[in-house]
Amino acid sequence: MNTAANSTNDLYESPVPEVKPQPVIETGTRFNNNSDSFELIKGDAVIALLNNDSGFRQSWDLLFESCPWATVFQSRAFVTAWYQVYHEEHCPLLIIAVEQGQLKGLLPLAFLNTNEAEGPAEKQSGRITAAGHYEALYQTWLAAPSDGDAFIKKASTELLKQFPGYYLSLRFLPQGTPMKWITDDRQCRKRSIIQSHTCPLIHLKGTGSEKIFQHKKHFKYKLNRLKKLGEVRFETISNLQQFKNSLHEMAVLYDFRQSALFNKSPFSEDPAKKDFLQELFRLQLLHVTELKVDDNIIAAVVAVGGKDRVYLAGINCHSPTHARSFSPGFLHFVLLSQQLAAEGYSYFDLTPGYDPYKEELANEHENVYELVISNRPSFRIKRRIKKWVHARLVAAGKRPMTIELQWKRYGYLVKQHSPASLIKRMFRVFHKKEKQKSFLLQAFENPSTKIPLAHDNIIDLLAYKASKKTGLSKWDFMYDASYRLERGQHCYTWMENGILVCCAWVSYTDVLSPKKDNDPDADKKFEIHGLYCHSAGSGRLTGFIHAVIDEAVNVEKKHFIITNEPMFCKQLEEIGKRERET
Repeated sequence: MNTAANSTNDLYESPVPEVKPQPVIETGTRFNNNSDSFELIKGDAVIALLNNDSGFRQSWDLLFESCPWATVFQSRAFVTAWYQVYHEEHCPLLIIAVEQGQLKGLLPLAFLNTNEAEGPAEKQSGRITAAGHYEALYQTWLAAPSDGDAFIKKASTELLKQFPGYYLSLRFLPQGTPMKWITDDRQCRKRSIIQSHTCPLIHLKGTGSEKIFQHKKHFKYKLNRLKKLGEVRFETISNLQQFKNSLHEMAVLYDFRQSALFNKSPFSEDPAKKDFLQELFRLQLLHVTELKVDDNIIAAVVAVGGKDRVYLAGINCHSPTHARSFSPGFLHFVLLSQQLAAEGYSYFDLTPGYDPYKEELANEHENVYELVISNRPSFRIKRRIKKWVHARLVAAGKRPMTIELQWKRYGYLVKQHSPASLIKRMFRVFHKKEKQKSFLLQAFENPSTKIPLAHDNIIDLLAYKASKKTGLSKWDFMYDASYRLERGQHCYTWMENGILVCCAWVSYTDVLSPKKDNDPDADKKFEIHGLYCHSAGSGRLTGFIHAVIDEAVNVEKKHFIITNEPMFCKQLEEIGKRERET
């Protein structure tokens, strides 16, 4: 099976990051005497403090170890790695409290989409969030338990005083985070919105851990089927070069899934994401596993490890071409959970989101919180309405993200298409489909110039460019492609100059699809479901169609070609082969 590993694309090749010298700022005096201070430090001064002040680094590490609600996402290593990679895109901000030369409180933040050159002073409003942004699953502050409430109360008050148009967003606060400062103070309560979320966990040691194995029969059945394809290996990646090599294929699989669900391609849109993950790996903060058949990755998880937990906060991907028959994501999660238990971890944190597969795997849950603080009444009203709607959806058993995505898709559809094209789409739903025709081809010699085809190549699909002629947006195409692949269809693609020129969707009986009962010709059938052609390839469409027919007859050894696709029917009729009734 040809997957993403068999092609290359510059979007997924990590550039060598340019290391820029940081200004030298004398900062060591804070931690070399008995001074007290409370400071907001931003921009390059944050990077300089981390690079030049060993006393500060040591004090951060000590505070992290003594803070009972701290997670790996507040560790100095994680935050420093994120600041170093993203400080030109998101302006760093540190709030620190020093008492008698010791760090007593720390809140690592960033002004989103605001660099040092166009800093927050030049902007009237925006969002401030924890360092790590979406890469940091849990977002909180560090302090001793006795200082936890007082520090964040002072830090948030000073922050909104200096930047009144901004709002502070921390998502998610881990269990144990001090919250008394909100309930006990009227002003803090007024400007804060707290929203509870349920986080599914796999407790690897406690009561209920047997749930990991409750699908044992189903698991064995899927795994035994997978072994028929080749050598099956579940591996932990411990070598940086091996991780770099695998990361390319993982990124492609991840982007494909994300583009279909959310219209986003995290790695192609953010080339620095690879650099950040590689730095976390070098710092030994990642737990990376992959499930392979021969040399192809069919599932992988890049998780963040810390203390006694592993967090599903990096990459979770699987091969869509294997999804229907083998459930590679499920297989990988079961194998990974067993391995984490053997390695001594207590919890596998599956992260909030109300995903059905997480609920199926989880044997425990805990509440985590989203905290938003703002001085603006109009902003707080909107957030409280959003919180109310979210709670009503959860109470009704609906996944809020699914509803939100549906509305986004509708809005995207309206924005991408003219009223006339939307009406055409509506009528197309009720349009009577052409009757399928079957053509018998015992042999076929391709009369056209040979066009290079790729089989089930995800990178080719990601190269789709929307055009007015097709009326199909990128999101529509990727959603449809994911749906087809995960339901057993295959694709033949032709990419040229970085653009997907043509794509044909087909299905046939092979090792990945069960044979149809009571059909003696099932092994000989090749069904064509759809055809896409970019305007750049319209003059060579016939050649592409002939290349697909050539693959069907001479490579896949199928002799009955079934289709209601007009262009394929036309070419098959011109070839002069006998049509059969279907």
